[in-house]
Amino acid sequence: MPIQPLGSLPHVMSEEQYRQLPEAVAREIEVVHGHVIVCESPTPEHNRIARRLANELERLPTTESCIRVDTDVDVVLWRVPRFTFRRPDVVVYRCLDEPGSQPEAHDALIVVEVSSPSTAAEDLLDKKAQYARVGIPLYLVIMLNEKYEIGEVLEFRLDAHAREYRLHRLHRDGLLRLEHVVVGEIVLSDLVR
Repeated sequence: MPIQPLGSLPHVMSEEQYRQLPEAVAREIEVVHGHVIVCESPTPEHNRIARRLANELERLPTTESCIRVDTDVDVVLWRVPRFTFRRPDVVVYRCLDEPGSQPEAHDALIVVEVSSPSTAAEDLLDKKAQYARVGIPLYLVIMLNEKYEIGEVLEFRLDAHAREYRLHRLHRDGLLRLEHVVVGEIVLSDLVR
């Protein structure tokens, strides 16, 4: 089957249409309120930080009975009124019963975006609002500077009543100290070495 060029994709897409895409094409997009968003390829530094963070999160003790930590996995946020999924850089979610199944919003416990200066607005506005709307308890945004160094990590906790995130802590001293779902410290310089 020939690969469909991204430019020939419809601007609006249902979940069924998305599931029928070749994997190589599907990996290049997200669907938000039914609208196709073409995602730029992350830099190697971005991917390295996400991968190393996932490894560190996986090794820490957890308050949950069973979690999984993955990078680059689709998380369905909602299906109605229009299909929406995002692909966080790192997602910590409850173990799923079905092998091969994808996490949905109610499974996600922590989502992480590694944010460069060019993606900060989307990460701090759109994605933050969407993740809060579906009730994901913790949202971490790793803020990179132009040299791909970690400037700070913003830790947002969900105000469940308001369905909004509140800034809980700014991690600026070289350590990411977590006490929700995963418990422990991560040395930020270890993520960029």
